Amino acid sequence: MFEINGKYASAKVFAEIAEESAVSQIITLCNQPVSRGAKIRIMPDVHAGAGCTVGTTMTVTDSAVPNLVGVDIGCGMETVRLKETHIELQKLDKLIYKSIPSGFSVRETVHRFAADFDLTALHCAPQIHVPRAMQSIGTLGGGNHFIEADQGEDGSIYLVIHSGSRHLGVEVAKYYQEEAYRQLNRASEDEVQALIGALKAEGKEKQIQKALKKLKEQKRTDVPKHLAYAVGTLFEQYLHDMKLTQAFAMRNRKAMMDELIRGMGLHVAEQFTTIHNYIDTEHM
Repeated sequence: MFEINGKYASAKVFAEIAEESAVSQIITLCNQPVSRGAKIRIMPDVHAGAGCTVGTTMTVTDSAVPNLVGVDIGCGMETVRLKETHIELQKLDKLIYKSIPSGFSVRETVHRFAADFDLTALHCAPQIHVPRAMQSIGTLGGGNHFIEADQGEDGSIYLVIHSGSRHLGVEVAKYYQEEAYRQLNRASEDEVQALIGALKAEGKEKQIQKALKKLKEQKRTDVPKHLAYAVGTLFEQYLHDMKLTQAFAMRNRKAMMDELIRGMGLHVAEQFTTIHNYIDTEHM
């Protein structure tokens, strides 16, 4: 383990070494105001990521960087231990290709597990392609997502599905990251009113709109756009939509598992899920 110190926080890295690009990302995070007072712990799988360092964990109180959760909100694994001690792998393989779209593909019809899922409850619903999202429940996606069969040391057979919130997570994350940056760059109401008052006092009412536009276009923060953080109402809205997207990701994995169990005629002995791209709002 080693420690990285920044302007606002320190990060403990639970690894012997880390690539230079990952260390650079961690230093940048520790130099951001959003890290003030946070406990930052980097897990052993540390490596540089697109929005932040993979393996990052940190405490959150009243602000959050959407990019730190990432675009695959609620990504995780659904695991089933079967009652059966043998399965036909070739049959399972054919069933997966037949019943579970992968890559950018979505279902032609909405899965029955999606029937009661209300995406209009999202604060950012107007920015979401809802029909495509609904057709994505029961689909694997690409990247490092997978479906596999495993055997435990005691001979038990397991099915494991690694997947997330599909394109819905991308849409939610990008919307809130953009809004967080706008929020940090937004002129305060006091500044707006002061400008209006000054121009009126000078008899320059016709210049007010142009001046307000210029004021709103000014860069007002040194925080990098990819690490802009949401606070206040925007933070609360992000948490709400993130939790709903996490539930969507979980429903997605369960829908795929249902296809496999039913399609193979298997029986569940035990089932559980874990997630790794999220904010634990119950223990903030």
